[in-house]
Parts: sequence; C-alpha cells; structure tokens
Amino acid sequence: MPSNYHDINFIAEFLHTVHPFNALDTEGLHKLARTLQVAYYPQGKTIFSSKPPPGLAIIRKGAVRLVDESHKFLDKRSEGELFGHDIYFHGEMKDYIAEAEEDCLLWLMDVEEFKALRAENTLIGEYFSSHLKTRLSAATEVKHSVTQVKDLLKREPVMVEGRMSIQDVARRMSAERVSSVLVMCDDKLCGIVTDKDLRQRVLAVGLHPDTAIVEVMTANPKSVEADADVDSALLLMMRQNYHHLPVMDGNQPLGLVTAGDILRAQSEHPLRIVRDIYKKNSIEELLSLNHRLPFLFERMVNLGRDIEQIGRMVTLVTDAFTIRLLQIAEQSLGPPPVPYAWIVFGSQAREAQTARTDQDNGIVLSRDASGDEVTYFEKLSQSVCDGLDRLGYVYCPGEVMAINVKWRVSLDKWKRHFDRWIDEPTPKSVMYSSIFFDIRCVHGDCELVDELQTHAITRARDNRIFRRFMAANVLKHKPPLGFFRRFVQESDGSHSEGLNLKHRGIVPITGLVRIRALEAGIKEANTYRRIKLATESGAMNENDANSLRDALRLINRIRLNHQSAQMMAGEKPSNFVPIEDLSPLLRRNLKAAFMLVEEAQDAMAHRYQVL
Repeated sequence: MPSNYHDINFIAEFLHTVHPFNALDTEGLHKLARTLQVAYYPQGKTIFSSKPPPGLAIIRKGAVRLVDESHKFLDKRSEGELFGHDIYFHGEMKDYIAEAEEDCLLWLMDVEEFKALRAENTLIGEYFSSHLKTRLSAATEVKHSVTQVKDLLKREPVMVEGRMSIQDVARRMSAERVSSVLVMCDDKLCGIVTDKDLRQRVLAVGLHPDTAIVEVMTANPKSVEADADVDSALLLMMRQNYHHLPVMDGNQPLGLVTAGDILRAQSEHPLRIVRDIYKKNSIEELLSLNHRLPFLFERMVNLGRDIEQIGRMVTLVTDAFTIRLLQIAEQSLGPPPVPYAWIVFGSQAREAQTARTDQDNGIVLSRDASGDEVTYFEKLSQSVCDGLDRLGYVYCPGEVMAINVKWRVSLDKWKRHFDRWIDEPTPKSVMYSSIFFDIRCVHGDCELVDELQTHAITRARDNRIFRRFMAANVLKHKPPLGFFRRFVQESDGSHSEGLNLKHRGIVPITGLVRIRALEAGIKEANTYRRIKLATESGAMNENDANSLRDALRLINRIRLNHQSAQMMAGEKPSNFVPIEDLSPLLRRNLKAAFMLVEEAQDAMAHRYQVL
C-alpha cells in the first residue's frame, strides 16, 4: 500500500475534491484527515453493514456495491464517493450491505468521530441528514451576486397629477431634466409619459398643449418591485420591447429604471442585442449581430445566471430576430391581406432554447387565403424562414415550418388538425402532438392562437385515450440508466460516447409535465411555469413537482455548462456530455435526477396503465 495514503497533506488534498468536505478550510481538512484510517478490501469482500452505524467510508480507489439483505442491488459507489451513512434509495431509506466490487482502498472514520464531525460543522451535518430530493434541490442552487432593480435607481421619480396639462408636464420635465415622468391618479400610479410620447402623440398630431396629460400617457404601465433582480426587469423589457419601467415598493413608486440603466450596469446584455435587432433594416444588417450571440451565451452561463432565465433570454433574442424579419418582410410585401399569427413550437415556445437549436414555426390565418393572398404568405414565410436559417436557426429536419403549406393554414384547419390527432391517435399524430401542444404566439393576432389553444387543450383534457397514447410515447424516452444504475452512453455519429441529456433527460421531463398540463387544461408552454400551475391546480402534488423541477434544472445546468465550454473551445455545441467530464459529485447528483425521472415515469405508467 503506498505510504502517502497515510500522509495527512495527501489525504487533505484529496478531501478538498470531495463534497461536502470541500466546504472545510485547510485547518478543518487536516483535522478531518487525522481521524481517518486507511483500509484495503479485495474484490468480493464484504466491508460492513449500515446497521449498527459503522461510521463513514471514503472511496480512494476502486468501486463498492450496495445491496440489501437479499442481495438485491441498490447502488454503486466509486472514487470520491461515500457510504456508511444513512442513504435513501429511490426516495426510501434502506439498510444495506457494502461489498467491494473491485479491489478497494478506503479511508474509514469511526462512528464517534463521524458524529462529532456532523455536530461541529453545520453544512456537513445538513448534508448527511438530508433527503435525496432535498440534496438534489440544493445541487441546483447557483449562488451568485444579482443586482436588485432598486440598486440602479439614481434619483426619486418625478410624478405629476393626471389632470395637469401637457404644457405644464413638459415644463416640469425640462426643469427636472428628465425624459420621463410617472402620472398619478388618486395617489396611485396610472400612467407614464416619455419624451417620445410628447413628440409622437402631441407635436406630430398638433394636440393642444392645454390637453390633460392623461390623454397621451401610456396607461397602466408594467412595473417591477424594488427587490426584483435586474434579470426580471430585463426579461419584461425584452418581452414587451419597453425602454422604461416604474420601480415600485408595493403601491408606492420609488423611481424609474431605463434600458440604459441596465446596459450601463452590464457590459454585454441580451437587452442590448434586442434593441440593436429592432434597429436593423435588412437580413444583412441582422447578420452583423450574429457574432455576439456565442459570447452572450457563454457569459450568461459562466456568470451563473438562473437556469430558467437563461432559456428565456436566449429565446427572447430568437423572438426578436423573428419579429424583425416579419416586420422587414411586411415592409417589402405590404400589409398582410388576412389577419394572421406567427406561431412557434418546441423549445422556442417553451422559452427554453440553448446554444444549439433549429426553427419550428407556422402561421395561423383568420380565414382561408386565396389567390394573391396565398402568394403573399408563401413569400412572407420563405423570407422569414430563410432569414432565420442564415442567422443560425437551421431549417427543421421534419419541415415543421411556415414554408410547409401544411403548417400555414386557417384557424379552422388548425382546429381540424388537432381534432384528427386527438380523435384518431397514431404514432405519427402523437409525435405531432408532442410538438404542437407546445405553442406560443410571437407576432400578429395572438387571439387566434388563444382560441386554437382553448379548443385543442379542452379536447385533449376530455380525451383520456389520447392522453394514454401520449403517455406511452413519453415513456419511450428513458433516462440513461442501465443495469446496476450505471450510465448508458450514446453517440450522435459526430461525437464520441456521452450522455444524451436532451433526449434522455430534458425530453422525458417536458413530456411528463406536458401531460399533467393537459390534464389541468393549462395553456402555458413554459415547462417550469407548467409545473407551478399544475401544482396550484392539484394536477401534481408538490413533492413530485419539486422533484421534476429540480431534476430539470440540474440536467439543464450541466447541459448548458457543457455547451458553453465547447463554444469557448471553438467546437460546435452538442447535447452529448462525456461522463469523464463530470466530477464524482455531479455524476452522483445527475444519477439522482435520472432516478427521480424514472420514478415519475413509473407513476405515469401506472396512472395510464401503460406497460
């Protein structure tokens, strides 16, 4: 046995890589190292049972099998992992026997030292007393400094009464040297007026300066709470293309935050790109912004931004490109001859896009088009889809795009599409349903999409047989765990073996949640918000909802970190993550996430009697 296995510095250096001991300082690591004894167990040797409590074992070399009294496999532990403490298997605490699956070198801590360690260190004590689901939830937390909106405020807001004249408000703005004011009605915020409003709604139309300011204000403006983080304000501005947001403390305005405030606070921000997108007048000009997207994605991931917000921000940039391409096309072709809505599906509809994505879109027309109307929408679709492809949002391999005449039809025909899929479920129709039930309006007459969603979701909610087919389809996408809970690696033909985090992790979760949303009649497409709404409606219990949410967050975090690292290395981002790229702790947490997905799939199979 190598002599350094008894060396305190050597042991402490290794412990620094092992969770939760990496929370200890140098002195704490050395103190812990002095309590450990090295032990060797040959392959096949029983190490100990978990009852009575044996203390703690840390694996330095080799692998250990954990089995129950009947020798049924429970789990496998490898280098850098722990056993001896209470362990939850599939959400249930069980007694176990530890056996050496390979020749093993362990560091052992006796039971009294282990008790003392847990009592002296709060974080370590919490780790060993926590449930698997609690531990997974903690693993999804990314601690980072987030600026609150109130930190951006430079001065108190300038407020005017709604009955004041336009001329008096303009004088007040000039005296206060501000470009916007908040309008109050009966001591409550009722509107906002900016320099732009005075130019466009007063001067441009020759409105009399004695007119009350309420006649030209933007009524009932969106606002944010003072303790909201900057990203929340950013998302609202990006979604609505706002440039000013009132900041509130309850019903009391504290100030105004502008797009410029956020841009000054952060050197490169999604809002800056969105603003620049709307200033461009051709596809060539839009292409000049494309080189900024990889850096923006890497920065959001590496700064540890909330995983849900990263997906929304990336998606909102895609939305902005899409809307601007539609506006440019309409300027060229003229006003649309028929009211329409541009709709998106899949990850863009769910606001969950990453660095690697294709386009899935369509058009809902208010009525059937004919003659020149058909030609108009054919040209519009071709222009936008071609533009998106040039911008890096490649054509959908399955041709789920507006350039496919099948997905460019009237509201009535869209309803008939859904009726046919729901009434006569086939493998192909179920595949379409998994795409088209994630739908969102990006541009145009969104009331058309609301009506379509109400029709389709009501039909699906009332048809259990159809949902059973959907459940069977979801259950085909199994997490990548094989015999003995070992990871199952795959290859996409262009990359070496790895874990397919999209099709084996993200897809099963979004599918499970989609069915729960249909059961509750929920229109929302975003998976995280679907989970929240399904829980509030009673379609999901809170524990199951939290488990799926945490599993989704962890898998997405690993996936995005991997894609960011690939982009920084000049590689094309993929959804395949090599196991060797993951630390022992990440492998363990990822395995826990996949096990929770398996549990949810088992519950779904039982619920719909799918074998």
